[in-house]
Amino acid sequence: MANNDPLSIRQLGVFVALVEQRSFTKAARSLGLSQSTVSGHIADLEGRLGMRLVGRERTGVTPTGAGEVLLKPARDALRAERHARMAAAELSGLLQGTLAVGGSTIPAVYVLPRLLRSFRSAHEGVAIDLVTGDSGDIASYVLDGEVDVGCVGVRPRARGVQISRLDGDRLVLVVPPDHEFAAKRSVSVADVLTQTFVMREEGSGTRRTMLDGLGVRDDPRDLSVACHVGSTEAVKAAVRAGLGVSFVSNLAVEDELTAGSLAVVPVKAFSAEREFWLVAKQREDLSPAARAFWDQALGN
Repeated sequence: MANNDPLSIRQLGVFVALVEQRSFTKAARSLGLSQSTVSGHIADLEGRLGMRLVGRERTGVTPTGAGEVLLKPARDALRAERHARMAAAELSGLLQGTLAVGGSTIPAVYVLPRLLRSFRSAHEGVAIDLVTGDSGDIASYVLDGEVDVGCVGVRPRARGVQISRLDGDRLVLVVPPDHEFAAKRSVSVADVLTQTFVMREEGSGTRRTMLDGLGVRDDPRDLSVACHVGSTEAVKAAVRAGLGVSFVSNLAVEDELTAGSLAVVPVKAFSAEREFWLVAKQREDLSPAARAFWDQALGN
């Protein structure tokens, strides 16, 4: 039978680690505890709630139905406890804790590192977790509270978040150096549409911006596609290998242009300039570190 004693933050942390690690041994290692201590915390938490929270399967430890229901409130409680600690640190003038920042492909590689370096210089006590994904993923992570602040290449449409514009980039057509286009001063959109493409995955901001610039639908009948890949680096590798042509951020090809391993070809009447966007929950819902990063990134 469940009792009404307050739940332990420590036990909730152990429960979340166990679900994420799917193993008592791995959870214990990640928490710096013994396996028996982890087992004891889980047993006591299950006793307090009067229900089983995890089960052992051949594939590892999995949450029961009750465990699935508890998982989000447990993560929320851990996040609130972390924010409380950081707020206390902020009052003493010493910002500490962990800041989780999410970035879609181009911002994560070419925008956020510069912003995070500047932030860390001012707040050395804050550890940084950088999470990557496509623009849709990062917006979802912000809404779910998995990251504090996101930086994406597509303006999020979600409600209940704050959004601010950052500097952007532009998409450029990249081809292998021996491609027929490489020797041309420019090509037309019609010329480009005769080519076979290397495409980013669905949900990618680069993919959406490229299709909008070419004036075509996201439909297999409109383009010849050799392959879909999940990152800018994979796009460049596929283009270098001769699988097709593609569009990537101008920020992403500086090294390849210097080395001569890729060529950029101007496309007449093609406009694919874009902005990057910072996205986070409303200010009152942010941790002190997230507010500080937001303000510093925007120059406030």
